[in-house]
Amino acid sequence: MKDSVKSLDNDEQGVDQLVDDINFRADHSPDSLAEATTAPLADDALGGTASEDDVNNKSRE
Repeated sequence: MKDSVKSLDNDEQGVDQLVDDINFRADHSPDSLAEATTAPLADDALGGTASEDDVNNKSRE
């Protein structure tokens, strides 16, 4: 009996998450044209900052 109650609780939490995901009242529209037409980038998508050692190693190759 306890297992079925836990299963129902998990199912209910899943349904609540789905309801939040498809909430039509939430405003998910972009704030600007730039935001609407630009793909979000990951933190490391642009690479890092080149150090002096990086530059020196590239010039030797």
